[in-house]
Amino acid sequence: MMEKDFNPVIKAVQSLRKLSTDIKATNLEIKECNEKATQQIAEAGKLIIASNDNLIINLWVNEKAEVMENTTVLLGILQSLEEKFKNKDCSNLSEMWETHSHYKNIVMNSLLELKKIGNTIFVSENLQKWEDIWQIISLHVNKILSIAETYKLKLAMMEALKPEEIDMLTMDILKHIPWNYSDDEAYQYEKEYLQAYNELKESQSKKKSLWDKVLDVLAGGVEETPAHRVQMRRWMEGSPT
Repeated sequence: MMEKDFNPVIKAVQSLRKLSTDIKATNLEIKECNEKATQQIAEAGKLIIASNDNLIINLWVNEKAEVMENTTVLLGILQSLEEKFKNKDCSNLSEMWETHSHYKNIVMNSLLELKKIGNTIFVSENLQKWEDIWQIISLHVNKILSIAETYKLKLAMMEALKPEEIDMLTMDILKHIPWNYSDDEAYQYEKEYLQAYNELKESQSKKKSLWDKVLDVLAGGVEETPAHRVQMRRWMEGSPT
């Protein structure tokens, strides 16, 4: 049975909208989110130092150094992907994404270890401060991960479509899909998204081979269950049952 909050049309439209997002804008957002997350990690470090526990402090310093080192590598990979997208360079994209996934896992595991340090030693007031800090860190890290998933979709499109097909698709997306709703708001405007998707699909009727490629990329990009992928394909092809 499908989860109630899984709407293939909304997921498809969100993905298509993100496909045409300006790389410069996402690059700036990544930098801003990283700076804010780093600032909060520094605030977390102040609480650790105030504990006056040398063993804990040394553990924090070592884990933080690993986070910073691998985050730098990870951001460098995203920067390289951005350059490839701008230059429409398809070479070694899959290999770069595998490397990105490797470093992403290292960074996420290291962040989890950092958080565990405070969870272990803090109680009452300091624990609440600690949790508040990590809520902010999580918010900004998740934004970066969301942008990275957008890059994954762009990568798949670049490998499946010709440069001129991507340009054509991007123009159609910008013409038909509403941009005034955030991802969180999207589910409140299902009717508008359904209309936008149908208009875009209709505009692609004379470019069936291109639209088929797009459907393959979108259906293959769903991270949920195989049932989700089947339902996504049915909705996108116009058969919601």
